[in-house]
Amino acid sequence: MNIRTTLTLRFTAIVATILILFSLAVFFLSENYRREEFYSRLESRAITTARLLVTVKEVDKNLLRIIDKNSIHALFQEKVLIFDEGDKLVYSSLDDLEVAYSPELLREIRAKQKIEYMQNDFEHVGIVFDSDQGEFVVISSAFDRYGRAKLQNLRNVLWMGLIIGILIIVLTGAVFAGQMVKPLARMNAEVSSISVGNLSRRIDEGNQRDEIAQLAMNFNDMLRRLEAAFEIQQQFVSNASHELRTPLAAITSQLQLILDKQRSPEEYQKVLQSLLDDTRTLVELTNGLLTLAQSGIEKQRLQFKPVRIDETLFAAQTELATAHPDYHFQIAYDALPEDESQLIVAGNEYLIKTAFLNLMDNACKFSSDHTADIRFSANGSTIGVSFSDKGIGIPVGEQEMIFNPFFRASNAQMKAR
Repeated sequence: MNIRTTLTLRFTAIVATILILFSLAVFFLSENYRREEFYSRLESRAITTARLLVTVKEVDKNLLRIIDKNSIHALFQEKVLIFDEGDKLVYSSLDDLEVAYSPELLREIRAKQKIEYMQNDFEHVGIVFDSDQGEFVVISSAFDRYGRAKLQNLRNVLWMGLIIGILIIVLTGAVFAGQMVKPLARMNAEVSSISVGNLSRRIDEGNQRDEIAQLAMNFNDMLRRLEAAFEIQQQFVSNASHELRTPLAAITSQLQLILDKQRSPEEYQKVLQSLLDDTRTLVELTNGLLTLAQSGIEKQRLQFKPVRIDETLFAAQTELATAHPDYHFQIAYDALPEDESQLIVAGNEYLIKTAFLNLMDNACKFSSDHTADIRFSANGSTIGVSFSDKGIGIPVGEQEMIFNPFFRASNAQMKAR
């Protein structure tokens, strides 16, 4: 089920529930009002009839029946019964209608002074009427034909209104839900059109204020990060391929050259030495690729341990001197703390050592005397290691690119060629 349908159904259910509760409240309140109003009319008729019979001497039973039949306020199938103190029926308004009563009912009316009850769809009111001639019990009953007809009409109107209202709610809810999910549908279409070939595209951020706009902005930020990561990956692959192609091409050409014809032992030895140098270059490049891959791991996945910087520097110097006997290193100590623990930092020893190796290797490689000048200092709060050489340097315009993988200054490339 899609979001639009879900929103429509939920909106319809909520509003329909409100309409149903409202309709039920209106109906039952109207029913309660009808019943109370009809009981009040029955009580009024009972009092009027009893007063005419008991207090007006000119009105006898027969005349009172005539008055009841012709009253403009007469109720449908109305019946009035009057009992004296001995529970004897002294008046009955209509002889063709029977109202069930019992001595227990009369005693209850005398005890409570007034009761209201329903019997066979007829409302009944029983009251006690006091006069100079004694205490009388009056029971008045009738069928509320007009009130019930109005209530039935109200029920039909409420049902019709409820059905029409729910239909309107469904239609308006569908339109409303469609408007709500329209930005999401548009965003979904825009996202579906973005692929590896067009990561530079961005989705519409709308008004940049509501939640959907915030989602679009966050998605665009993610696209920017993905684009940057993809570009770095492409550049990495391109540079790695270029760097590996050069020594591989040199090895291939030398092997083809030596296989063209028979060579002297000196020539074979010279070619083998060149192949060994190219192989070492490949090993260095491979190690560099592994280092770059490891350096790209998230910080929380790197293992940080206590590393003593001076010992790591000496280990890098020893390793580089063994690989390149023609390299020279001059290390100067500005200051060393008495507490050797101040030479320890938390870090990844392999990456720190690799950084030292690269810096010393470049310093020696591009200096005419193959010498790297290293200055080491520690003041208790920081440890400083600086490297300098007498090489060709990096052009000012290219210095900001030194952290790019496989970056090589233009003057270094010309020197390498």
